[in-house]
Amino acid sequence: TPAFHDAIGHGTAVAGIIRQGWPAARLIALKIFGDSLRAPAKLLGAALEWAVEQRIKVIHLSLGTTNPTHRPALERVCRLAYERELVVVASARGSDDVIWPSALETVVGVFWDPACGPDRISYHPGRPIPFGAHGWPRPLPGLPQERNFRGHSFAAARVSAEVARLLAENPGGGPDWVRQQLIRLGDVVDKGYKID
Repeated sequence: TPAFHDAIGHGTAVAGIIRQGWPAARLIALKIFGDSLRAPAKLLGAALEWAVEQRIKVIHLSLGTTNPTHRPALERVCRLAYERELVVVASARGSDDVIWPSALETVVGVFWDPACGPDRISYHPGRPIPFGAHGWPRPLPGLPQERNFRGHSFAAARVSAEVARLLAENPGGGPDWVRQQLIRLGDVVDKGYKID
């Protein structure tokens, strides 16, 4: 459908965080949600395939599934993105979350790490979801922060903005290079304790 009205406000809020983090980012919206944050996995797969075919350099996903029957299809398209040097960033609910596609090795998995400030990234080596970030949205005039959207989607959006910034500096960088840069920028955390 050509209708892009965001009935939930989720995609608009995510886009706002990406735009705030990297104002030069060119945003392309693929709408798979209607009136709720639920969509068929087949629709997610089709959207991912379209993004890969269009060679969108950073593919941001503020969603995932725990249903193992959907893993092979998501793994296939995320592997194709990786092979084409496209970066998929996806949100999860914690560093030990097994949710797809964020737990795939070809994807930059991100969760809301309460220890992270707005401009920080944490790195959790050896965890299914290795990166954490700030989960609060950008402030909105007249709306107290605690009444605004917040969560893992916004942490992933902050990392997507950072990935866009990194790739603007090095357009030839691919998923492996991006991952190394995020590790370099991140605060390394081991079992919940920061390593100095």
